[in-house]
Amino acid sequence: MSKRILIDPQAFAAERGQIQGKVRLQDLDERVHSADFTDLSSEVAYKLQGGKDKWQRPFLQLSLSGSLSLQCQRCMEAVMFPLDESADIVLFGDEAKLDEAMCADEELEGMVAGSELDVSSLLEDQILMSLPYSPMHEDCGGAVAGSTSDKPNPFAVLAGLKKSD
Repeated sequence: MSKRILIDPQAFAAERGQIQGKVRLQDLDERVHSADFTDLSSEVAYKLQGGKDKWQRPFLQLSLSGSLSLQCQRCMEAVMFPLDESADIVLFGDEAKLDEAMCADEELEGMVAGSELDVSSLLEDQILMSLPYSPMHEDCGGAVAGSTSDKPNPFAVLAGLKKSD
């Protein structure tokens, strides 16, 4: 992002702060650019809200939405990926408390809250974690990049040699 947004996460949560907006992928850190994006002009809408959970722990609720153009790993063409991600991130004062809470609840998303949090970095992290490991079309029409359908499969002869019992 050209203009970084910095917050005090503990105060933001205590005050039930709220930030929302849109960001283009090309305005994020270049570690996002290294992913399989085919169009960096795509926009992601975000909403960050602070609050307290049922145990009165401060947390940040982050929501992301958008449509991202990724490279299909089968045909190497663009495939649209609908981004609709939400995360509740519980804030802890130190690493020991975070470790203890995460051992008690394996599904907990938490972080040690410093005095300052770069919202842009939080968005970048969440976008990268939400991407599929290997983006693919549901049906690429059987086409694979670099393959030709008129060539016979050299292993097809072996199928005929296989004995059936």
